[in-house]
Amino acid sequence: MSSPKNVNVHDPQYREAKAPQGIAAVPVTELFKLNDRTVLVTGASGFLGVQVSTAILESGGDVVGLDIVESPSTEVWDKSHLLETAKKHGRKLFYYPCNVRDEAGVAAVFEKISAAIEHPIRGLVACAGRSIAGPATEFSPDDFRSVVDLNLTGTFLVAQAAARAVQKSGLSASFVLVASMSGYISNKGTNTAAYCASKAAVHQLARSLAAEWGSRPGIPLIRVNTLSPGYIRTVATAAALARPGLEAQWTGDNMLFRLSTADEFRAPVVYMLSDGSSFMTGADLRVDGGHCAW
Repeated sequence: MSSPKNVNVHDPQYREAKAPQGIAAVPVTELFKLNDRTVLVTGASGFLGVQVSTAILESGGDVVGLDIVESPSTEVWDKSHLLETAKKHGRKLFYYPCNVRDEAGVAAVFEKISAAIEHPIRGLVACAGRSIAGPATEFSPDDFRSVVDLNLTGTFLVAQAAARAVQKSGLSASFVLVASMSGYISNKGTNTAAYCASKAAVHQLARSLAAEWGSRPGIPLIRVNTLSPGYIRTVATAAALARPGLEAQWTGDNMLFRLSTADEFRAPVVYMLSDGSSFMTGADLRVDGGHCAW
């Protein structure tokens, strides 16, 4: 059993009318499917973006990947077999180069997306982000702006454009903004004030958007939540981990005594995108190995 196509299962009247025979009786396994919906993924050529895209395709959704590069790197995109995964599950996979900090560029890309997709946009996973390390007394304003512009402004611009598309469709949606445990704490052993500040701002952005786009008469519901990963072992963190003692410090600072891998965030993201998290909005899902729980 599955819920009817393109129905707002979050609508109180629908839930009351259908329970217990309808949505309340849907098996749990069905609640985590993303059938008949398109999900946007920014930072799609990165390690986290690729893992998230794979999970969405495997869960029945179509994926539109966005990133600043003209085409995804073969090192990440091809070796992950994304195209094969899409074909295996009968899903559509699109990729568009997009600088998420450019308002006009984002608008232009969304026009292309709307003309290409088969199913309406029902989800967003904003993975695009960057960090620049350096002592605050010497950190240049340009570098600070660069970090905040991508991590915060870029996330907002894509969320804004996606919300407009959702409102045109009249259907519900779920957005996942990738923040970080660094939005709660300072990164011990490295100077990343701009990054930490930007990720704390993403937490607040999500709460504010969730409040604006909550269920109101005549306005499609958009749930907005954040995912806060702990340290992830990727090529991007390899340089930092090469510093003497830093890996031991980072692994020792969480309760699982190891770093995460990008694939460990697939299930949390699918949960937040799906109807399985239907009563979750304005919240943060911290997946940090217990780092912030000491």
